[in-house]
Amino acid sequence: MLDLGQVRCFVAAATELNFRRAAALLNMTQPPLSRQIQLLEHSLGVELFDRVGRTVKLTTEGRVFLADATRLLNLAEQAETTVRRASQGKTGRVRIGFTGAAGYELIPGLLAAAKVALPEIDVVLFELISVAQIEAFYANTIDLGFMRPVSSRQQLTLQLVEEEPLVVALPKGHPLCAYERIALRQLNDQPFIMHSPVQGKYFYDRLMGIFSSNDVHVQITQYIDQSPTILSMVRAGLGVSILPASAQRFHYDNVEFRHLDNVVAQAEMSMAWRADQENPAVTAFRLLAIEHFAAQRREGGAHYN
Repeated sequence: MLDLGQVRCFVAAATELNFRRAAALLNMTQPPLSRQIQLLEHSLGVELFDRVGRTVKLTTEGRVFLADATRLLNLAEQAETTVRRASQGKTGRVRIGFTGAAGYELIPGLLAAAKVALPEIDVVLFELISVAQIEAFYANTIDLGFMRPVSSRQQLTLQLVEEEPLVVALPKGHPLCAYERIALRQLNDQPFIMHSPVQGKYFYDRLMGIFSSNDVHVQITQYIDQSPTILSMVRAGLGVSILPASAQRFHYDNVEFRHLDNVVAQAEMSMAWRADQENPAVTAFRLLAIEHFAAQRREGGAHYN
C-alpha cells in the first residue's frame, strides 16, 4: 500500500530535481524528505533517482512512476474535496415526488433555482399523486414530496409551500356561466364530478366538508382521480366541479372557470420529508426550497386568473 505522504515527496523531488527546493516546497527540511523517498523506493523495490553528487535525475522507473504518482495525488485531492462537499450537502442525489399540480410551475421553478445554487446535486423526479407519495416514503423511494397534506402513518414533517383558491369548472354554455362569481348554494342539486375519496382524498374531504357546513347537496355523477380527467368530463357536459385555481392552466376548450363567492377555503401544497432522514444533500435541497418559496411569497406568490 502506497503512502501518500511518500508519494507527495517523490513528486515534488521529481518535479524540482532538487531535494532542497522540493523540501522547501513541502515546508520541511531535506533529511526527512530524503528519508521518505528512500522508504518509498524500498516499498516499490526500485531506485527512482540517480544521485550523483548534488545532481539528481529520474531513473527509467522514476519517469514511469511519476505519471501514475501525479494522477494518484490528483485523485486523492479530488476525493477529499468530493467528500467534504458531500458532507456539506453540495453533492449527492435527491429523489423528489410531486403531484401534477406541483409539476406545472412549482417544481420547474425550484429546479431552476437548485441548478444555480446546488449544481452538483442529482435530482430524480417521480410524478405521483399525494397518497402514492406516502407509500413511496414508506418504501424509501423518495426523499422529498410535494403533495396535498393528507394523513399518513409515516413520521413525516410537512411545511406549507403554496396556497391557491378554489374555482368552479363549468361546461361552456352552462347557465352558471352567466355569473362572475358563484355562491355555493347555486351548486345545490347540480351534477358534480368529484375527486376520488381514495386517490383524491384531500380534495374529496375538503369539498365534502365545505358542502356539509353550507348545507349544499350536489349530485355526484363520477369519482375521478386526476384534475385533467375531471376537466375532460366537465368539457363533455357531464357535470360541474370544484378544482384548485391552477387547473385553469390546462387550457381546456369549452370549459369556463368562476371563483366561489364568500368561500375562503384554499388548496394547500406542502413539502414533506421523513423526520429521520439524514442525507446532507436532502437537507441542503430542503433548506434551499424553503428559502425559494419564502422569496416567492415575498414577491407576491403565484397569480391565478
